[in-house]
Amino acid sequence: MTRLIAVAVLVGALANAAPPPHLARGEAAPEFKVERLVGGELTLSSLRGRVVVLDFWATWCPPCRAELPWLMKLARRYESRGVFFVAMNQDDGPQRALAAQFAAELPGIDRFITLGGSALAGPYRVDGLPTLYVLDRQGRVFASAEGRLTEESVVSVLEQALK
Repeated sequence: MTRLIAVAVLVGALANAAPPPHLARGEAAPEFKVERLVGGELTLSSLRGRVVVLDFWATWCPPCRAELPWLMKLARRYESRGVFFVAMNQDDGPQRALAAQFAAELPGIDRFITLGGSALAGPYRVDGLPTLYVLDRQGRVFASAEGRLTEESVVSVLEQALK
């Protein structure tokens, strides 16, 4: 029972952690078209039917860099259950190359990284990093949070979103 209460508190905290300026739970996520680090483009509409985790991050952000390894571990773990992770890199201009350098340090992470995410900071109301959105299968906001998270809190929200 205590564990169930703890999970409910974590789900509530992550779902309500975003300040009011962020997209609200149930709100349609803005469409996007971004360049993938491994080549090609990715659109939100191409991900309909999947739970989508959007992680807005930058190479200069220490909490972002700390979270990405365990987020990518979760990406691989949940991929077969219909979850798609997108690491929306916020580095612009000459700094975009830093995303590729960072990806080289973590084998396999490159397939989750997209470039040009800074253009989406406005539509997604990102005002601090890291910012994480979990979108339901219809592309609506299920949960959002800004700042450093724990792996357990994200797992808890993903399990709820998959129900």
